[in-house]
Amino acid sequence: MKVLLSLLLLVLPLSAQERNKELATKLLEALEFEKSIIDTGDAGFATVKQSLAGQNLSDKEMAEVKDAFMAYMTRLASDPKLKERSIEAYQKHFNDAELEELIQFYQTPLGRKVKETQPGITGEIMQFSMKIAQDHVGPFQEALQKILERHAEKEAEKEKGE
Repeated sequence: MKVLLSLLLLVLPLSAQERNKELATKLLEALEFEKSIIDTGDAGFATVKQSLAGQNLSDKEMAEVKDAFMAYMTRLASDPKLKERSIEAYQKHFNDAELEELIQFYQTPLGRKVKETQPGITGEIMQFSMKIAQDHVGPFQEALQKILERHAEKEAEKEKGE
């Protein structure tokens, strides 16, 4: 009897964990995980284009850059390691009931709208956050420079002492 109970206690958490993984996997399906990553890349390409503005690329060259970038995003989206890690992240942060609610939400008209518009919204946010970040990056760069200089000084002192 004790052996049977012990076996059940070992199997139950595993099946609960398997159920949670199954729900997290279904959530990624409901989110159209791969398509969402590719669409986010497409929407966010404006940020890449902006970062290359000083390179004076022709329209044809910029189109080639976009093609290469979208191929990269497609490879990223289809990488099984990314999907597995994403499933693990959802498992870590959501219990079964929450995952079920999220799955149901993304099947509603509002959930579908969120899923469809989120990549574009993310792209917009990325684009204007890069511009705004430039307003605030100076103090960070100064602090970083001081830290790196102190580190270099410490390393030089260590080398002298050896």
